[in-house]
Amino acid sequence: MVEVLEYLLVFSVTVLLAGFSLIVFGGLLPNVASSQGQTEVEQLAGSAALAAAEGNSSVVLPMADATVSCAHGVVYLSQGNREYSSSSIGAACSFKLSDLDGMCRMVFTRGQRGVDMEAAC
Repeated sequence: MVEVLEYLLVFSVTVLLAGFSLIVFGGLLPNVASSQGQTEVEQLAGSAALAAAEGNSSVVLPMADATVSCAHGVVYLSQGNREYSSSSIGAACSFKLSDLDGMCRMVFTRGQRGVDMEAAC
């Protein structure tokens, strides 16, 4: 009888821990991915703003089937079904690069029409 109660206690604790793990990690991992995407778009915007002020700058980031665009001074990053936007870079910009995959070096330059970007992955 004691063995049965011990078995039931161990089994119920195991089930509770498994359920708790699913709840914690199921809610935590999407937040981590969202934070990472927002951080990446802010890094892109910071590099674009530096190019607007200094003439050129570059940043290296890992991308996974991403699209980077800029319009009306705001940088956008699309990855999968998520889109992130930056605060204003304080300069005009108009570019869009798609299908960025792998470790990508983005080079921002200041031109006649504002900030432009080229990428090599």
